[in-house]
Amino acid sequence: MQFRLIEQETYDAAMNMAIDEAIVQRVSNGKSLPTIRFYKWKNSSISIGSNQNQDEINLAVCKKNNIDVVRRITGGRAVYHDKKDFTYSVIAPINTFDNSIKNAYAEICSWIINALKDIGIKSRLENTNDIMVKGKKISGNAAKSFDNKIYLQHGTLVYDIDFNLMPKSLNIAEKTAREKIASILEFKNISQDKVYQTLKNNFIKGKDAKISKLTKKESKCAEILSKKYDSIESEVLLRNKGACYVLSGN
Repeated sequence: MQFRLIEQETYDAAMNMAIDEAIVQRVSNGKSLPTIRFYKWKNSSISIGSNQNQDEINLAVCKKNNIDVVRRITGGRAVYHDKKDFTYSVIAPINTFDNSIKNAYAEICSWIINALKDIGIKSRLENTNDIMVKGKKISGNAAKSFDNKIYLQHGTLVYDIDFNLMPKSLNIAEKTAREKIASILEFKNISQDKVYQTLKNNFIKGKDAKISKLTKKESKCAEILSKKYDSIESEVLLRNKGACYVLSGN
């Protein structure tokens, strides 16, 4: 299967989530190839799960420190995204992974595990979608399989950690954060660029991958969808479920 690779770019939190959904819509109607995308965050951000109670994070700390908060279309718990961290999404028909979310997690997470191995960090997959190093999480991943049989998985690989700010924003103790969360720099002194190149090479390894950018239709769709991601109220995502299918033509 041919994949499209969208190289790493930086957006605000709402636009990052909107772009993922816009690509889902275009892949589902056959207007875009299955897609691998890498992205960064304009500001340090927190993404919360589609059904998570927003009160579980410290919104006052987030506001004071210019931390963007966005609700993901996928489930799971809150994730802190530092501006230095790496985030990816993979959007493809679920039959690419034998119609199994568990298989999809295992395959896509193996690309991250292999990248970490290539830079000298041994990791393993635990709890279906957590990548662990020495008992601490270095990569969290979330997914959704849509009714149209399109699969979205996105996740973050932690490069560095602000142990002063991250625990406060997530309402966890600093000691707990240090015991449970790992970063690449904790184990390896390596540049962001080297990590990105290694990560990218492992994601496209063995694939017919075509480097591309967002299409004009995807960009326009994302602009429309970003408005709903400006709110972290869960019902907003549901109310605006099909906000830009009007753009589904060629």
